[in-house]
Amino acid sequence: MSLNVQLYTILAMVGSGIWIGAALDTYHRFQPRDRKWHWLRFINDIVFWILQALLIFYVLLQVNHGEVRVIIFLALLCGFAGYQSLLQKAYRKLLEFIIKVVIGIARMIRNIISALLIQPVKVILKLLLTLSKMIGRLLLSILLFISGILLFPFRKIGLFIYNRWLKPIQVKMLTKLKEKAGFLKKPTNKVKDWIGKLRR
Repeated sequence: MSLNVQLYTILAMVGSGIWIGAALDTYHRFQPRDRKWHWLRFINDIVFWILQALLIFYVLLQVNHGEVRVIIFLALLCGFAGYQSLLQKAYRKLLEFIIKVVIGIARMIRNIISALLIQPVKVILKLLLTLSKMIGRLLLSILLFISGILLFPFRKIGLFIYNRWLKPIQVKMLTKLKEKAGFLKKPTNKVKDWIGKLRR
C-alpha cells in the first residue's frame, strides 16, 4: 500500500468514525433508550451496526480495495472521539433544527391539504346531505298529498257504507247488549234482597 493510499485510507476512516458518531446520535434520537428491554429494539440495534459495518467496508473497497489493518481501527476510533469532543453538540442542535423544520413543513402540507381538499369535501357532503333531506321531505309531502287526493273518494265511500249499513247494525247490537245487561241486573237485585232478608 503506497503512502497516498494509506493517507486516503486514514482520512476516509476518520471521516467514517465521524459518520458513525453522527449516525449513532441520529439513531438514538429516533430510537429512545428506555429501561424496559424490547426485542424489536434489539433487532434494530443489530441491523444498525450491520449497516454501519457494510458502509465502512464499502469505503475501504473504494479506497484501498478492502485491505484491513490495525491503523484503520485506530483512525475510526480517532474520528469517533473527535466527533464526540468537537462536533456532537453542534450536530445535535442541527439535528433538532432539521427535525423541527421537517415537522413544520409536514404540518403546513397537512394544513394545505386539509384546507384545499378535506374541508371543501366536508362542506360539499354536508350540503348534499342537507339537500337530500330537503328533497326527501318534499317528496314525502307530495306523496302524502297525492295519496290524500287519491284516497278521498274511497274514504267518502267508506263513510257512506258505514253510515248506511254498518252503523245501524252497530246500534242494534249495542241496544241488545244493554237489554241483556238490564235483564241480568234484575235477578241479581232480587238475590241481593233475598240475602239481606235472610241476614235479618
